[in-house]
Amino acid sequence: MPAHKLVLDEVFEEAYKLIAIHCSVEEYKLAFLLNKHLNLRLARSPKDIDFHIKGTHVLFALYKFEDQFKDCDYYLVSNISKAEDLSTANPNSLFGERERTIRKSYLLPEFKNVDFFLKIEEETGGVSEKLLLERIKEIPQVSMAYSIDQEQIKSKENLIFD
Repeated sequence: MPAHKLVLDEVFEEAYKLIAIHCSVEEYKLAFLLNKHLNLRLARSPKDIDFHIKGTHVLFALYKFEDQFKDCDYYLVSNISKAEDLSTANPNSLFGERERTIRKSYLLPEFKNVDFFLKIEEETGGVSEKLLLERIKEIPQVSMAYSIDQEQIKSKENLIFD
């Protein structure tokens, strides 16, 4: 029996909107503020997003809300992960101390100045991106928020959360 091969010519693109958020507060505080101002129920996901970037294991905090009425999913994810790296002892050190360095890694490296992303996955188009942006910009702790065109994203595979 000959083997059957399936060839996928087109990569499946899921329907989503991506909003960049510049904010100096911690992710749990931003999730609380978005819940309050956007009437969402973002909750911390039991599993963070984990990657191996340049030999370092990094974790990105993930918050999720499944809206049953609008048939869409909201994801709040941090773009920046800070990992402490203990390097080997300095041979010139008198006490053999290890040097601690903090290494920053980015979920989407092409947007290094963005602190958080709000991803909205939907099929129906019932969520108004313009209205969401207006409400996010009303939050005093948010310095800037804007929509990101999917064509600008080089590392789209990092936005697959399930």
